[in-house]
Amino acid sequence: MSVSLTGPGGTLDKNAFLQLMVTQMQYQDPLQPQDSSQFLSQLAQFTALEQMTNVATTESQVLYVNQLATSQRLIGQTVTVQDANHAAQSGVVTGVKVVNGEPQLVIGGQTYSLTDIVEIGGEGA
Repeated sequence: MSVSLTGPGGTLDKNAFLQLMVTQMQYQDPLQPQDSSQFLSQLAQFTALEQMTNVATTESQVLYVNQLATSQRLIGQTVTVQDANHAAQSGVVTGVKVVNGEPQLVIGGQTYSLTDIVEIGGEGA
């Protein structure tokens, strides 16, 4: 029997783990079965790992939505950002672009990350 247990990137995913556990149960020696508490322990560990993965995914999605909402609220506001040369640039936020999954503010035709903001409002407001 040939079973592939790798997901994309060559790592075990949750379906591969469950497939491995079922295969292990299927081919165990009926005269010397494994302790069922081992299977329950593995299943509990798997469930905990899956829940942690779900929480991390949810937190990532919430962070993205919050960043997008913050960016949208800044449209029309004067902000000061620090550019790549560490110089302060001030201007009005005219839009928001998503670049590589990260909301970017459009100021004077240039895009800046939310982390580049050093002041909101200020002298030009």
